[in-house]
This record gives sequence, structure tokens and C-alpha cells, in this order.
Amino acid sequence: MAIAAMIASIRFNDRRNKREAFNGWGNSGKKSKGIKIEPVSEEVLVEIRNKIQRQNRITRIKIMLVIAISILIMTWLLF
Repeated sequence: MAIAAMIASIRFNDRRNKREAFNGWGNSGKKSKGIKIEPVSEEVLVEIRNKIQRQNRITRIKIMLVIAISILIMTWLLF
């Protein structure tokens, strides 16, 4: 009996069928207009990719430096 009540409660509380996408966003009708996608040139994509790779490389170097310095400090403190 308890399991049937639990399943009925879950079905009653399910709101996926009742809500609309982006309800209350924007000033036009209730239908979602979607996201406008503008075409981007291949050069811009290459620049973005290079910039992200550069940032990741710098982050990795910083992490390695912090690890190396912390290992040096720990060995110095132990001896």
C-alpha cells in the first residue's frame, strides 16, 4: 500500500508535462524562440582554440610550480 501511495505521489508531483520552455523569459509569446547562432569563421575558431590551449598550459605550469615548491618546503620542514 505504501509503495502505491509513493508512486501516486511521484506521478502527481511530476511537472514536466505542465511547464513550458523558458516560461516568463522575454516579452514575446509563450513559445521559445531558441538561440540565434551566428556563423563564425575558421580563423576565429583557431584563435579561440589557441587562446584556450595557452591558458591551459599556463595553468598547468602554475600548478606544477606550486606542487614543487610545496614538496621542497615539506622536505625542508621534515629535516
